[in-house]
Amino acid sequence: MEMMADPAGRDDMDARGWNTFYEGTVQIPGYGKRPDRCRDYTPVGFCEDGHVHLGQSSCQTRFCPSHWRDWTERAVVKIVERLAAYRQVQPMGPQKRLSHVVVSPPQDDRYSARAMYKTRTDAYDALRDAGVRGGSIVTHPFRVNEDGKHLCRTLRQQGEFEENTGDWRILREVTDGFDELEEYITAEPHYHCLAAAEDIDSAAAPDDWIVERIRTFSAFHPRDSEAYEDMARTAYYLLTHGAVGSYLNGDSELVTGTTTTYFGEVHPNAFNPSEELTTALWDRIQREAEAAVGVSVEDEKDGDGGQAECPRDDCEALLRPLEDLDSYLSDVRQYEGWFRSLDFEQQCEIWGLWTWLGDTPPPGRATEPPGEEDGEKRHDLPPGGLDRTPDKPTGAVGDKQRVLTWVRRLGRKRLHQKPGYEPPEDARA
Repeated sequence: MEMMADPAGRDDMDARGWNTFYEGTVQIPGYGKRPDRCRDYTPVGFCEDGHVHLGQSSCQTRFCPSHWRDWTERAVVKIVERLAAYRQVQPMGPQKRLSHVVVSPPQDDRYSARAMYKTRTDAYDALRDAGVRGGSIVTHPFRVNEDGKHLCRTLRQQGEFEENTGDWRILREVTDGFDELEEYITAEPHYHCLAAAEDIDSAAAPDDWIVERIRTFSAFHPRDSEAYEDMARTAYYLLTHGAVGSYLNGDSELVTGTTTTYFGEVHPNAFNPSEELTTALWDRIQREAEAAVGVSVEDEKDGDGGQAECPRDDCEALLRPLEDLDSYLSDVRQYEGWFRSLDFEQQCEIWGLWTWLGDTPPPGRATEPPGEEDGEKRHDLPPGGLDRTPDKPTGAVGDKQRVLTWVRRLGRKRLHQKPGYEPPEDARA
């Protein structure tokens, strides 16, 4: 195994007792910087009182504090569908068995980020020696320390969390940022595997390596939803604290390490589900995997469900999807019905949304500089539009309130240009 020289010349553990020197370069999902592309706002619905509901487009990256869970969900779907397909083609009996196995390398050396990722290859060999034919590996850079375990036990005893809530889920929720999280964890690289194996022979692992089976997953059948959900729950939890980091390779190039990989008989070079399964069966497995991940995500989020009411302060009106806007505006030509019942500001907001979804460039698609028209500022140009690129056609730049202000201005301008439009009494006062 390759160990990088200690750049600071330190031979002992650091002040926290960490026997590594990848602190500062390796974290877990959700503690990095938010990419520019996830800051765009897009309309996702409206409420019955005329408020436009905006959402941020997801960047689906591991680093993003807002959207790391989207990356996690997508990664888990891929893991579950591949493992399910592999189990399906195995002969009936123990060869279909899948286990959760943890592999720990020798802890008597100091690991750099590069060494942590490269040691994963040695973990493959240790797993093979123990009887694993292949599987999906999640690299873990940290373990919960004694202070973290004590805190989690205390919070469970106090009823703050259910008894079966994982330590990492608790710590992510109760700490504020990665700096505080570091107080409850220790840097100790190890590897979790969803492993295809009839049995695990821990004694066959190389010297100073520990290979331990945590549990065996439910028996698999392609129509058994619980079998998919069982794999999805474990994979999702493991990915919530998998390694997110970078290192310099032998050519001094910065390389971003992968959080999860496949090896052995499950690796894409060794197993192609679309070739091994019929089209109909592979499609069913993919759909089952996606559905199972949806169930697991709701479990992880305490089943809080979707947003049913308007998120605006002092508004409890029901939210409606964008596709309902047509029916809600069906009586606008006669100036009757729902739209006519709204006050002026909300009429402007809804009409601005209608225009945004129609033929007006949304925020981010302006191609001409702001100017003056008839002595008034142009309100049809989006906030920050000149700073956007052509590949961002639907997002709005700026904070949410600024975007909503633009939507209302756009709606006000277009309503006043509409022949026969008469504003409500509150706009004439």
